[in-house]
Amino acid sequence: MKKLFVLLISIALFASCNNSGNNKNTSEKESVSTNYTIHGTIDGDFTGTVYLKKRGDGEWITLDSTTAQNNSFEFKGSMGDPEIYYIMLEGNRQYCRLFAENSDINIKINPLDMRNPEITGSKSDKEFKDFQDQSASYESQLNEMWENMKKAKIAGDDVTAKKWEDKLDSVDAIRQQFALDYAMKNNKSVVSAFVVYLNSYSYDENQLEKVLNNFDPSVKNSEYAKILQERVDVLKKVAIGKKATDFTMNDQNGKPITLSSLYGKYLLIDFWASWCSPCRAENPNLVATYNKYHGKGFDILGVSFDKDKKSWLKAIKDDHLSWLHVSDLKGWGNEAGKLYGVSAIPSNVLLDPDGIIIAKGLRGDDLNNKLKEIFDE
Repeated sequence: MKKLFVLLISIALFASCNNSGNNKNTSEKESVSTNYTIHGTIDGDFTGTVYLKKRGDGEWITLDSTTAQNNSFEFKGSMGDPEIYYIMLEGNRQYCRLFAENSDINIKINPLDMRNPEITGSKSDKEFKDFQDQSASYESQLNEMWENMKKAKIAGDDVTAKKWEDKLDSVDAIRQQFALDYAMKNNKSVVSAFVVYLNSYSYDENQLEKVLNNFDPSVKNSEYAKILQERVDVLKKVAIGKKATDFTMNDQNGKPITLSSLYGKYLLIDFWASWCSPCRAENPNLVATYNKYHGKGFDILGVSFDKDKKSWLKAIKDDHLSWLHVSDLKGWGNEAGKLYGVSAIPSNVLLDPDGIIIAKGLRGDDLNNKLKEIFDE
């Protein structure tokens, strides 16, 4: 399941197993920025609280709130570069997203369809909408393939499911390249930096560095470009051929486990979480691989992005994961995940007995084939 998770990103852009919430605070720019005003209207009869939020380190950050009056609301403030904001209504679990900037922005919200607001007045939001329209055909294909793959799996037809998965990976590779090409052509737009940031979990350090170097200086100074540069710096430190970055984290019983203490075998660092459906779907493959090669010198260290310890421990038991497990119970704030630039799970890194990184992102057959190459040939 090399890129199975990618589809979840495609469906909602911010999916459950992808950390799209590293937007940094732009307060350092506020002294030189102008103002924005967001004028909102709500279909129907709504009189509750309206929230203006952003994402930071995988968490929601409330920027402002107000009470709707006569089905309308207004937010005023200032910001630096254009940035993705979210509007939420009290009692409504959905949200609407807008690319905010310092201008007069109008937004019309249907509480029954929060994902499709009518937005005018933001040049950046129009640019992002245009990009989405251009990539819509890929999203449609991916959705269809995802549904067909699910049906095949439910029916127990693994052969057909694998065919749909391969098709999904192929189309998604085209989609990912489209996003890079878009950013290269539109190198003066912060929207391009966001598009690459949104998909950065799929790009290696060389791809990201190429697009960063092509950005106009004004875009290079944007928050999304800065985040991409930080990601490049991290990925270079944990590139194939590099010595693994050491870390210490507690196991299920609160005992600290240091990564380097496990050297001496081929070691897979597996980043996962109990709440991550693609991770749980991959676990049977990991169990089979572990049972096949553990006696030959293969081991696994599970690093969980859970926050709830009970859920974490239950998943370990339910999925029969008999190897070592650690977690700091910080969710997307997992310190080991930060060290290895993990922005989507499942994700993994394979180390040789000396702690050198020899492969990354091995799922299903890829992991088995790599271990067969090591142990059986």
